Amino acid sequence: MSTINRVLSVLCAVFGSLLALMVFYYIVAFTEIPGIRELRDTWVETAMTTADHQWLAERFFPQTVIDNIMSKQVTTDGIVTAPDATINVKHDDKPTNTDNGKVNDSGNAISISNPVEEITIKPGDKDELGNKILIYDKAQDIKIVEISGLSFKGRLLFVTDPSRVVVRHTSKKDAAGDFLSVYLNDYDGIAAINGNGFADENGVGSGGQILGWSMADGKMWGSKLPGAASAGFTKDNVLVVGSIDKPDSYNIRDMVQWGPALIANGDKLVSGSAGWGLHPRTAIGQTSDGTVILATVDGRQPEHSIGITVGELSDILYDYGCVNASLCDGGSSTVMMYDGEIIGSPSTPMKTTGRHLPNAIIVLKKQ
Repeated sequence: MSTINRVLSVLCAVFGSLLALMVFYYIVAFTEIPGIRELRDTWVETAMTTADHQWLAERFFPQTVIDNIMSKQVTTDGIVTAPDATINVKHDDKPTNTDNGKVNDSGNAISISNPVEEITIKPGDKDELGNKILIYDKAQDIKIVEISGLSFKGRLLFVTDPSRVVVRHTSKKDAAGDFLSVYLNDYDGIAAINGNGFADENGVGSGGQILGWSMADGKMWGSKLPGAASAGFTKDNVLVVGSIDKPDSYNIRDMVQWGPALIANGDKLVSGSAGWGLHPRTAIGQTSDGTVILATVDGRQPEHSIGITVGELSDILYDYGCVNASLCDGGSSTVMMYDGEIIGSPSTPMKTTGRHLPNAIIVLKKQ
């Protein structure tokens, strides 16, 4: 083969490769083919709903494509639950015991809503929905179960007495947040999760500058974040979620704000990714009998858990009987602690402590 032919052959190969890449990019960026479209949209949504990694979408996709995808994001602004009727709402289709439900040595099924039944429960058993029980603390009325799916691993914490679930603020407001272990120690707690977001430029925020408003034992901190959903307990221990404009009018005692809301008055508000991508997430919900469920799902760890969509988490909480539920801050702030130990694998490098947080949702020790 002559030199000219070899050069032409190489040029044709290069041109063919470039053409193939261009066609591939065009298909990924602009296609409406199911499967490819969902993967592209999830990628863009995930990047655009982070504080510091939006470039992962902006460098690869035209702004018109990004804008079109993000215009479909579901918000729950304007929705708020009724504080005098919340725990009377029931699911008509709430699951009952199934073949993959737990039956203990005595032949009794383990209830998903009452972790202190007079039956034998031990770690490794499965609950009524087939999920493994990680921790059962009868003395403290705490049950923690594992949840998992194609892209995620997480856990749900159940406590039947909602009066024990409170919000507490950092002792160093506007300066620095505290670790969950500090909150548990200072407020005699047995378990806790993260609550509000905070100013976090370049991912190195100290947790002292809270985003949104928060209430702890009637004391307010921060200011309302437009469009965000609040989740607060009334003095009657009913969880109210959504667009709370005047906490005093709802008789709120403790509250966090982030969102979006997931379930209101027994109705799911989101499905699929709903424009919010795939992330580590934290949520709080309440069932019709008053039981509080705290949820955390790990993410951003491909070998362990990538993350969960808002729709998937809403479905799980709904299946466990939640009539109201809302998201707290997620991402690298997502963390759950029980009895001084982190449960799960936070996406922050600070895996044994979690990040410094402006507030925390705490389960007080049973006296």
